[in-house]
Amino acid sequence: RKPDAIGISCGGPLDTKRGVIMSPPNLPGWDNIEIVRIIEAHYGAPTKLQNDANACALAEWKFGAGKGCSNMVFLTFGTGLGAGLILDGKLYEGTNGNAGEVGHIRLSEDGPVGFGKAGSFEGFCSGGGIAKLGLQKLGEIAEGEQAPAYLDGDGTVSAVSLAKAAKEGDTAALEVYHASGKMLGRGLSLIIDVLNPERIVIGSIYARSGELFADAMEKELEKEALSVSREVCRILPAALGEQIGDYAAIATAVGSGAANNTPLDELICRYPALEVCRDSIEAAAKTIIQSYEADGKLLVCGNGGSAADADHIVGELMKSFKIKRKVTDERIPEELRSALEGALPAICLNSHSALSSAYHNDVDPAMTYAQLTYGYAKACDVFIGISTSGNAKNVTNAMRVARAMGVKTIALSGKGGGKIGQIADVTICVPESETYKIQELHLPVYHYLCAEVERHFYGKA
Repeated sequence: RKPDAIGISCGGPLDTKRGVIMSPPNLPGWDNIEIVRIIEAHYGAPTKLQNDANACALAEWKFGAGKGCSNMVFLTFGTGLGAGLILDGKLYEGTNGNAGEVGHIRLSEDGPVGFGKAGSFEGFCSGGGIAKLGLQKLGEIAEGEQAPAYLDGDGTVSAVSLAKAAKEGDTAALEVYHASGKMLGRGLSLIIDVLNPERIVIGSIYARSGELFADAMEKELEKEALSVSREVCRILPAALGEQIGDYAAIATAVGSGAANNTPLDELICRYPALEVCRDSIEAAAKTIIQSYEADGKLLVCGNGGSAADADHIVGELMKSFKIKRKVTDERIPEELRSALEGALPAICLNSHSALSSAYHNDVDPAMTYAQLTYGYAKACDVFIGISTSGNAKNVTNAMRVARAMGVKTIALSGKGGGKIGQIADVTICVPESETYKIQELHLPVYHYLCAEVERHFYGKA
């Protein structure tokens, strides 16, 4: 089977727009290779090339330690040091694709060379940089003193041997990691002050040996970073481990346009927490579309903030939302028709103030929405009940009446779904427990539903 899309994650320099690999140090001889053209010609599938730091940032954001946040920085911290930036829910690449080259920042007037610059962030915080710090420490040992435990049998030093020795308590190795950790804290402080991220996710060496950097890093952060920004930023090890390269390629293909993403893909790209709701959101859209195709209408209700959401949904359906809906009904005089917009029939049950107050007073408040449902509903309609707990009695009663009348029902709730989640034909349980957080995720869900239904009947925006 031909793949839907292919993603390539590769160390730079690259030209991601042209799909060209441009002489990376770790790929000798790969000079101006048109890799995207080659792969597309062979597999016949859309292909996207991405810098490995950006690709790993997408991977950790979609599947790992950055899942669910809007502003995240990913640091490679491997052979070199680079960053991938997720800002306002999107990958930020910069004017010519070079955003995130934090390894080039100079943190000290002197120090190991990294990224072609002495004292750079990469010089202190990369595998090669840590090895150079180890060699420097080796040169400080007086003649006749015992050689540190991190010295390999062939007289070389590596970040791996240093980490092993440090974890076994070797003083010199611990001092090397302390020096690297201090500069890591200094570099992170700059990132926190400038970008104010929710999370900084650090891969490779830090993910394997974060405890060796922690004390020195935290002390430097406390000293250097703005406290108001530091307080809202979590620093986490990468969660995808040795599989991050695989996830990076997948995220590049899925997350950056190569796969001709659907509107639902794009919604979940912006709100990764909604991945668990993908199937139910898709089912809800199909249910509403089928109702309108059968000349049905939408009935929707909720309480409090959910009542406002119900009214909001009706507002998006009864007039143009994203697409201009031209009216072609020749029964309407032209001078009126030109000022009208196509309507997708929808009724907000909680907007009937006179009837609702009378029913509250004269009969039973918990049956008000049920009475309105009974009065309006036809078997071809759809009922949407919105309740953050899923247990609102008046919404539950209305849904029960709707089901008894053969109406398809959709529940929009929080984690667990509550009573309406148990009885609805389609249940969208957003993965939050606090009311305001549930409502924050309800909004993009019902905006998607309104946009998708509109797109089906009125064409693409």
